[in-house]
Amino acid sequence: MNRKWYWVIGALILLPVLAHLVYAIVVSPFANYYITVDQFVARSADSPVRVGGVVVPGSIRWDNATRTLRFQIAGERATLNVAYRAVAPDALRDQVTAIVEGARAPDGTFLATSVRVRCPHQYLPAGW
Repeated sequence: MNRKWYWVIGALILLPVLAHLVYAIVVSPFANYYITVDQFVARSADSPVRVGGVVVPGSIRWDNATRTLRFQIAGERATLNVAYRAVAPDALRDQVTAIVEGARAPDGTFLATSVRVRCPHQYLPAGW
């Protein structure tokens, strides 16, 4: 067989592998997939999941006795009560999109194991 064909076959094998590695290293860590509050409320499963919604104004409360942060996130039609027992992100405030990871408690409250704030626009310079 001609040496040119060895290079072609090698490239056909190597290119998809390299493309997958680039995706896994560059894109995957920044992908933050989640379901909406409305989708979460509509489902019956209590398995761990990521839910994203806008923080309801005036709903952020810190309970010093239980060391629990409580707030609500809203979708288009529903709201979700969230309880989180850890330090909240500094950027967590009213009207930002919060992504919470956890599961539903028996009383319907979402027990979050992590809370993230999605791309706060206040960090962009004026005019962007």
